[in-house]
Amino acid sequence: MEIKQIVEMQVKSDEANGFPVKFSDLNERYDQLTKDLVGLVGEVGEFANIVKKMNIKLARPDEYELDFAAAEASLREELVDTLIYLFRISAMLEFDLEEAVLNKIRLNSARYAKLRRG
Repeated sequence: MEIKQIVEMQVKSDEANGFPVKFSDLNERYDQLTKDLVGLVGEVGEFANIVKKMNIKLARPDEYELDFAAAEASLREELVDTLIYLFRISAMLEFDLEEAVLNKIRLNSARYAKLRRG
């Protein structure tokens, strides 16, 4: 499945659940964009907090309780939540995220060619 199709599925799901991604008014669009940005940063924060706890456990294994398998499952969930917000935001800004990512990979490949190993 292509990213474009996944974004479309997410948009349909959001619209069915009352979370709009298309707006006729710029004020509404950027109000929702602000809300989704806060959500995105929140998900990244949750991911970071789990990583912080994993590092505490590694530094003080006898002093801190943490189930690494559960923590890694939570990391995956937070990463997916983050990606969903990125899908939503790309739909709000009306651009092809897949095309933009592929273009950015090409640009970075050229930009960092001198660092390439092998």
